[in-house]
Amino acid sequence: MLTTSFRNNNPGNIRWNPRIKGIVGKDDRGFAIFASKYAGLAAMKSLLSGYIKKGYNTIEKILNRYAPPSDNNNTERYIQFVAQKSKINRSALLTTSQVDLLIPSMVKMETGKDLGKLDLFLSKNWEKMPLVIIASLLLIKKLF
Repeated sequence: MLTTSFRNNNPGNIRWNPRIKGIVGKDDRGFAIFASKYAGLAAMKSLLSGYIKKGYNTIEKILNRYAPPSDNNNTERYIQFVAQKSKINRSALLTTSQVDLLIPSMVKMETGKDLGKLDLFLSKNWEKMPLVIIASLLLIKKLF
């Protein structure tokens, strides 16, 4: 059985919000559904960048908003995990250019799966690339 994050192409387990770009639906638990995991990753990047612009500019602040204890999350464990994996101090001030450093560890925490470099690359470029190139890269990934 597929997990919610994989079924919804939502590797960040983002809750549905009509302001988030790329959402194509909402599941019965309130999670966003995206057309592809790359759209889900792009939305995650946009969401985290927005947090930083609004002053949630440390790993602690971001994760207390993104995965608050009030939603039955072990937020402290999440903070420790992301800080360790990203090699960024939990209270260091972040810029939007550092969001890509957080996403792999956040996806690992949310899904239990590692985010490959190709996945991160495609999430940054999927809207700009012709579909045939994306399909070719994914085929190459499957072959190797």
